[in-house]
Amino acid sequence: MGEIFRSYWLPAMLAERLPEPDGAPVAIKLLGERLVAFRDTEGRVGLLDEFCPHRRVSLLYGRNEECGLRCVYHGWKFDVEGRVVDTPTELNPDFGKTIEVTAYPTHEAGGIVWTYMGREPVPPPFPDFLFTRLPASHVLGYHYRQECNYLQGLEADIDISHPSFLHSPIGEAPIDKTREAMGVDPRPRGFTRDEAFGFQTIWRWNTPDPAKALYWVDPFVVPCHTIVPAGRTKLRYIWHAWVPIDDEHHWLYYVHYDPDTPADEEERRTLEYNFGHDLIDPGIEYRSRGNLENMHLLDRERQKHENFSGIRGIAAQDVAILQSMGPIVDRSLEQIGSRDVLVMHLRRYLLDLVRKQMAGETLPALDGTVAFPDIDSRMVIVPADTSVDQVLARREWKWGEAALAEA
Repeated sequence: MGEIFRSYWLPAMLAERLPEPDGAPVAIKLLGERLVAFRDTEGRVGLLDEFCPHRRVSLLYGRNEECGLRCVYHGWKFDVEGRVVDTPTELNPDFGKTIEVTAYPTHEAGGIVWTYMGREPVPPPFPDFLFTRLPASHVLGYHYRQECNYLQGLEADIDISHPSFLHSPIGEAPIDKTREAMGVDPRPRGFTRDEAFGFQTIWRWNTPDPAKALYWVDPFVVPCHTIVPAGRTKLRYIWHAWVPIDDEHHWLYYVHYDPDTPADEEERRTLEYNFGHDLIDPGIEYRSRGNLENMHLLDRERQKHENFSGIRGIAAQDVAILQSMGPIVDRSLEQIGSRDVLVMHLRRYLLDLVRKQMAGETLPALDGTVAFPDIDSRMVIVPADTSVDQVLARREWKWGEAALAEA
């Protein structure tokens, strides 16, 4: 899978971690590589091998100045493209021209620094998801350092039957009419449809009204993205990504956005409380303050009276159950059930991607033909006899607009 990830643009870090030109460099690890990121004097972001090619000193200690990152050991200096622009201790002024440090191209969009770590000299077209085109006022982004393999997180997102339990309240009215069905139908039916960008995952719940059904559409976009209908806040959509740090750790991204609604400070506070993003601690590498040692702040009284898990926050609940599995879950011990159909589809799909990559075949969504801004999610109540294809075809049927489906 590592070579597949390297074929695509990947989120590297939140742009807010590099707040100003010539600021402190930041260590980041992606796909098993230790890297250092910095914003140069002109505001460009460089992503380099962490270690100076001279004597392998960490460039995290370096001086970020005058459009380059300078090693503090012997003063070698590198620009954002990895060129050696100064070797002050060398007699030959052209010595550095023959040396380069590994550098990956970057692109800023949607509050994220993206990178391409592949082998091709020209990166593929950038995946301009809708949130990357919106004003910053309409986007709220967060990321977590997760202590487990990325696939555990991705599978949990595809496993949309779990909200009926893990994320359910106790003794409270449903958040809205569309989510009421999740509380009354614990056995939703799952469907998939392969697309040029990956595949659609669709869940269908029966509703209290037997003449109607709830459909949830959650697209998977290669190699590690999903888009889900959010609820619980004014921002209706969430873009997720699970980016491997190494085999036993990954970055989990939550980007909340809405093309029609800006997020004010009150909305930010509400969202962070409801999802548990307020537990993210930059001082411990953006890990959650809830962890295995404190059982992710599980409150047994809350578990009795407020929610099913006893943990506050939708994201915090997901973080907890994923880390509880261990760094890499042993799937040979699983007892797969009928509601795991989409997880099985994801596993088969990824194995097929590996076979294609090993055979030298073209991977999906790299040729510039996918309209990433048009990939969306929805949660809609429709007449019970509505088909999956009808739901996918009617893009005007959005979350929170169930009345349109009845027209």
